[in-house]
Amino acid sequence: MQTAEIVAIAAPVSSAPPTSSDLPGGWPEHDPATATLPIVRAVREIPPRVSVVIPTRGRPELAERAVRSVLAQVFQDFEIVVVIDGPDRETAETLRRLRDERLHVVHLAENVGGSEARNIGVRFARGEWIAFLDDDDEWYADKLEKQWELGISMTGKYAFVACHFLERTSDAERVLPRRMPEEGELFSEYLFARRGWQSGEGFLQTSTWFVSRPLMLKVPFTRDLERCQDLDWLLHATALPEVEVRVVPQTLGVFHHDDARSRVSRKPDWRFLYSWALTNKRYLTPRAFSFFLATFCVPSAAKQREGAASFLFLLRSCVLHGSASGKCLLLFLICWWMPESRRRSLRTRYEGLRARIMRGAQVSDRSPLPRKATI
Repeated sequence: MQTAEIVAIAAPVSSAPPTSSDLPGGWPEHDPATATLPIVRAVREIPPRVSVVIPTRGRPELAERAVRSVLAQVFQDFEIVVVIDGPDRETAETLRRLRDERLHVVHLAENVGGSEARNIGVRFARGEWIAFLDDDDEWYADKLEKQWELGISMTGKYAFVACHFLERTSDAERVLPRRMPEEGELFSEYLFARRGWQSGEGFLQTSTWFVSRPLMLKVPFTRDLERCQDLDWLLHATALPEVEVRVVPQTLGVFHHDDARSRVSRKPDWRFLYSWALTNKRYLTPRAFSFFLATFCVPSAAKQREGAASFLFLLRSCVLHGSASGKCLLLFLICWWMPESRRRSLRTRYEGLRARIMRGAQVSDRSPLPRKATI
């Protein structure tokens, strides 16, 4: 097998879709405005059906684990596009040693952020479907197969397929999302307006996405957005009436939710979240807006140890600029007064009790990933 292909790009390419001057299948040949080296490709005559896009930087062991989980897929008609987001020789060398001709590494000379790194991977891709995988997550072996089978059965102009996944923390596991989107349900309500009391009800994590490439080219990720990248894209994409959304009702991957690992999106910043919600208010129903303030902004403000003035401001906005139900207001108070560690402890106890009740109903022997959830 050939070694992983390393392509150096001096700066981010344009956000515009490929033009008629591009090589067949969407491989950009050269962007004279931004790249110092031409991108030379040995292009297969028949493009792969699926392109897997993995953004990464500074985590070679995790990136290798993610790539190996793709190489182990039952569905094998894919290419892998790893976008190294800035100077990172160690990750490039680690991936080069994998020696698989389907693995292509785009190494950016400067950091552009997760959103634009994914956009570059999409524009670099040749598959008719785009599957995203964060570098610290991994897939079960039948992930692509199940989503491909569902995707090709869909009739909408644009298709978005997600799946259930296992969220794994240092002390607990749970399967998310808790429910499927319903026919005709407004997507902002599915994402934010909880019907139950626990988080994760409508959480479609990025590593579960399987998206038709035309949709990704029409609705790219918002560049320079430090957090809410997934929510931002979901709201913008599902606002298109031609988009069909489906969720595979099986657990097909693992989301490693490691609080000890540094991520910009996990640093509390309630003002950013509030500003993002206002900017995207046209995509949110009043109920969804209020729930977002109560379950995203308020916990962030609590972590930042904000004073009463901040919480009163958010409460006023929740009531006057949205549609706050009794459940929403109660969640507001819980997220304000109860520390996250306490909420998580209660959730872990609940999940443990639920697992004990359901244990024995169905035990999966899925491998190669250890500690498969039984719920």
